[in-house]
Amino acid sequence: MTNWKVIAIIFIILFTLETTIFVWGWYLIAEEDRMMKECYYEICGDYADAEIFGDVCSCYEYDLIGNLQTAKTVYMK
Repeated sequence: MTNWKVIAIIFIILFTLETTIFVWGWYLIAEEDRMMKECYYEICGDYADAEIFGDVCSCYEYDLIGNLQTAKTVYMK
């Protein structure tokens, strides 16, 4: 093999690895966005605020003096 063939193979491997990592990262972001929308709109639609911690969706509502209190907690998977 000559030098340009070795360099071409290295670049092909690096491009394939980079594309795989990019697609995996895009999947993780899309999955997190889907879970966040499900938490905010489907599970906690009637409450004032919502947060997601990993796979746990917590819904909050205001008490009489204006503090947020946990109203509902749901495991999402």
